[in-house]
Amino acid sequence: MTIPRPARAGGLHRRTLPNGLRVVVVPHWPTPRTAVAVHYGVGFRAERPGQEGMAHLFEHLMFRGSESLPDGAFYDALHPVAGAANGTTHQDYTDYFQTVPAQALEQALFREADRMRAPRFVPDQLASQLAEVAREIEQMRDGRPYGGLPWPLLPQVMFRGFASAHDGYGDARRLALVTVEDCARFFEAYYAPSNAVLTVVGPHRAEDVWPLVERHFGDIPGRAPAAAPPLDEPPLTEDRVLHRTDPRVPRTAVAVGHRLPDPAVGPEAYVARMVLAELAQQAAAVEAGAPVSASCGFFGPLDVRGTDALVVTSVLPPDLTADEFLGRLTAFWERLGDAQAVSESAADAARSLAARLRREHADLEQRCRALGRAELLFGRPELVDELPDLVASVTPADLADAAAELASAPRAILVLGEGAGTPGGATARAGSGTVAEASAATEGETPAGGEGKAPAGPGPQIWRGAEALARTPRGPRPLPSLGRAAGPRLDGAVEIAADGGPRILAVLDRRAGQVEVRLRVPLGPDGWRRPAEAAWLLRHADAATGASARVRRLGGRLGVATGGQWADIAAWAPREAYQELLGVVAGLLTPPRFPDAFPASAIAAAPRLSPEQRMDQALRLQWLGGAAAEPLAPAGLHSRMLAPRGAVFVVVGDVDPERSVDQAASALRPWQASAAAPEPPSGTGTGTGTGTGMASPAVLVLREPSAGDTVALTLCAPEPDGAGGVGGAPDLPARYLTTALFGGHYGARLAERCRRLGRAGHVMLAGRDVVAGRARALVRVTAPRAEAARAVCDVAEEAVALAAAPPGRDELDTVRRYCAAQLLSAFDSPGLLADALRHTTGSGRGLDWVISRPQLLDAVTGDEVAAAAAHLFVPTTETVVALGAIELDWLTTELAIRQ
Repeated sequence: MTIPRPARAGGLHRRTLPNGLRVVVVPHWPTPRTAVAVHYGVGFRAERPGQEGMAHLFEHLMFRGSESLPDGAFYDALHPVAGAANGTTHQDYTDYFQTVPAQALEQALFREADRMRAPRFVPDQLASQLAEVAREIEQMRDGRPYGGLPWPLLPQVMFRGFASAHDGYGDARRLALVTVEDCARFFEAYYAPSNAVLTVVGPHRAEDVWPLVERHFGDIPGRAPAAAPPLDEPPLTEDRVLHRTDPRVPRTAVAVGHRLPDPAVGPEAYVARMVLAELAQQAAAVEAGAPVSASCGFFGPLDVRGTDALVVTSVLPPDLTADEFLGRLTAFWERLGDAQAVSESAADAARSLAARLRREHADLEQRCRALGRAELLFGRPELVDELPDLVASVTPADLADAAAELASAPRAILVLGEGAGTPGGATARAGSGTVAEASAATEGETPAGGEGKAPAGPGPQIWRGAEALARTPRGPRPLPSLGRAAGPRLDGAVEIAADGGPRILAVLDRRAGQVEVRLRVPLGPDGWRRPAEAAWLLRHADAATGASARVRRLGGRLGVATGGQWADIAAWAPREAYQELLGVVAGLLTPPRFPDAFPASAIAAAPRLSPEQRMDQALRLQWLGGAAAEPLAPAGLHSRMLAPRGAVFVVVGDVDPERSVDQAASALRPWQASAAAPEPPSGTGTGTGTGTGMASPAVLVLREPSAGDTVALTLCAPEPDGAGGVGGAPDLPARYLTTALFGGHYGARLAERCRRLGRAGHVMLAGRDVVAGRARALVRVTAPRAEAARAVCDVAEEAVALAAAPPGRDELDTVRRYCAAQLLSAFDSPGLLADALRHTTGSGRGLDWVISRPQLLDAVTGDEVAAAAAHLFVPTTETVVALGAIELDWLTTELAIRQ
C-alpha cells in the first residue's frame, strides 16, 4: 500500500453548527475505513452527591435504543459490515465511537444523530443495564484484589471536592433506584449538541462529509447544558495518607499521586511530567526495588480539564515495606533533579514517548477519539499532532525542574494491604501529614440520595419526560443506504522469496513516520515438542542480546512470543532507526553462547497458555507421535527451531519498499546461511475429508478440576491436500467463505443453531489454521459440561446439513459483505497491517490474496460452499479435544451413544 503522508494540522477542518455542535473532520485519511466519535462534556465529575455512577450507567443506556433504532437495533446494520462501536466514561467526558467501512459513514452518522436527538429510555432496558453495570462494578472494583487501585481509591485521598474525589462507579444498590425519568432529566441536562463534539476521520473528501453532517445533525434542537460543577482544588500542603485493609491481597500495594499542573495554563510543565512518567515506567523499578507502573493522569495524559495526577503504583515484594518504597521513590525523583546526570536517560524517555504517541495516533480509532477529546477539553484538536514534538523538545533541565518539584511537593498516598478487616474496609492513620478520610464527600458535606431515595441532580427548569423525549415531530427515520466503498490497496509492495530462506515483503505506509517489523518462524518438530523450552530460549536470547532494551533506546518496542506453533518477533521504531532495528532482530537469531543445559526454571517459568493453546498443544503432540524422546541442549534447539525455511519477514512503514527488502535480506543473510531444521512433517491426521460425521472420534481429555461446569472443546481434522493445500488451493475462496458462513460471522450457521435450539451457554466458532505443520479445519466450542456431547453432535449435524444443501444467494451475499468488510480492519493502522500480512503470508498465501479476496469471494457458488463444507467441517468431529472437569470414559461413551 502506498500511503501518502497525511496532512497534519492543516488537514483538520472545523465547523460549529447553529445548534452548537462542534465538528472536526480529517479528510483523505489513507484507510478504507472511517471512524466516527461523539464526545459529550459530561463525565463522573459532573455527578452531584447521590448521582454517583450515573454517567457510567448512562453510557450503557445510550446503546439500548433511540427513536429510529429502538430496542438494541443500534447494532443491526453495524454487525453485517464488520463494524465496531463502544463507549467510555471519564472524569470530564463520555465518548461514543464507531469504526466502519468507508461506505457506511452515513449510517454511522445516522446512529449517533438519532441517539443525540431522541434516545429511548424504557424500564426493561434500564433494568438490564443496571444489572450489567452491577456486574461490571463487581468484576472491576469489588470482586477482585487491588480492584480500586489506583482508581477510584486514590482520588479520595488526593482531592477534597466531591466532583474529583468521589467514586465514579457508584453503588449498585443506590443506582438500582434510578428511573427512566431520572435518565431523561440527565440527558436533557448534559447531552445537548452545544456540549458535544463530532469527529470524523476517513478517506472521504471534506466537501462530501459536510452535507451528511448537516443532514443528520442540523435539525437537532440546540439547548444550554447544565453548568459544570466547581472543580477547583486547594493545593496539598502536606502528605495525605490512607491505609485500607483487604485480606484478599497477597502483598501490599502502594499508589502515589502527585498533582499535575493544568495543561491549559502550563503546557511545558505538564509535558515534562509526561516524560517523567515515561522515565519512571522504564527505570524506577530498579531503584525502588519493586515493579513500578507510572502514568500521567488517572486515565492517560491530557484527559481532564484542570488538575489531574501523576500516578505511581507498585505491588511490593515481601521484604519491602511501604515506607521503604516511598523513600526510594523520593530518592529516585531527587536523582532525576540533576539535569547533567540524567541527560541521556531523559533524551531516551522523550524519544520513546514521542514515538509511541505518533504510533498511537496513526491508528484510525485512536486518532479519531484523540482529536475529539482535544477539541472538547482544550478547543485545539491540532494538539494531537503537536504533542509528539512537544514531548521530544523536553530538555534535561525541564525534566530536572519537574523531578525536583515531585521530590519535595506534598503527595497523596494509598497503601492497600492484608489485614483483618472486611474487604474494602478502611482504616486511616496519619502519615507524614494529615489523615485522608475514607469518605469521598467534600469536608462538611453530606451526600444526598441515601437509601430509599433516587439520585438527585441538576436538570433544565423545563424538561421533557422519557416518553416525550423519544418522539420527534418527524417521527422515526429510515436508515440510509450504504455509499461507495473504498477498497484496500497495496500499490508498491515488494516481495522476495529465497530458496531455503525467509519470505520478505515490504509495504510503504507513512501514517506514523515509523516502521513496523514482524518475523514469524515455524518452531518445527523439535520446538513443537518442547514448548516450554522454546519459550525460554526466546526470552533468554532477548535478555542476552539486550534486544528489548536496545529497541527502547531507539524510541520503539520489541517483543518475543511463542504460541506453540510459531516463534514471533514483533518490533517497531522510528523510520530513521530501521537499519539498527534490523540488526537487533538479526541478533536474536544468532545470539551469544547459551548455557550447556536448560535451567530448572525454564519449565517452571513457561508462559501461561490459554485453554485453546493447551488443547492445540495436546493435539500437536498426538499428530507428532508424542513428546520429545531425547533432550536437546539449548544451542541445538535454538538452531533447529529457528531455521529460516518457512519463515516470513514483514516490513510496513515509512521506508522505501525495495530498499528495505534488500536491507532485510542482507541483515538476515548470516541466519539464512545457517543449517536449516528438518522439514516439518506432513501430519498424521485422521480422516480424508469424505466422512459423514461422528465416525469413531479420537478423543483427548485434559482434566481441569477447577474449570467448573463449563467445558472447552476443539473439534478438528487436517484439511485435505487434494485441492492444493492451505496456501495454493484452487478452492481457497470457497474454503474461506465456507468457514465464515459455518461459524465465523455474527449470523453463522452454528450461532443460529444455538439460538434456534435454545442452547444456553453454547458458543461455537469455526476456523482454519496450521498445527504441527499441517493445515486444519476446526470448531471451538464452549458448552455446559453435561451438554458437551450434544454440542459435538450439533456441529456434526450442521456440517452435514450444509454439505447436503448449498446455501442460497441471499445468505452468500450476506457473508461475502461481512468478509469483505472484515478484511478492511487490517488497514486501520500500520501495526495492524503488519500483523495481518504476517498471518496471511505465514499461512502460505500471497499479497494478492489480501487485495483480490472480495472479488474472489464474489465468484464462489453455493455448490462450491457445500463441497468445501464436506471437505472441511464434516470431518471435524473425528478428533475431539476437551478441557474441563470431565472424564475421558464419560465423554467417549456419550459420543458413542449419540452417533
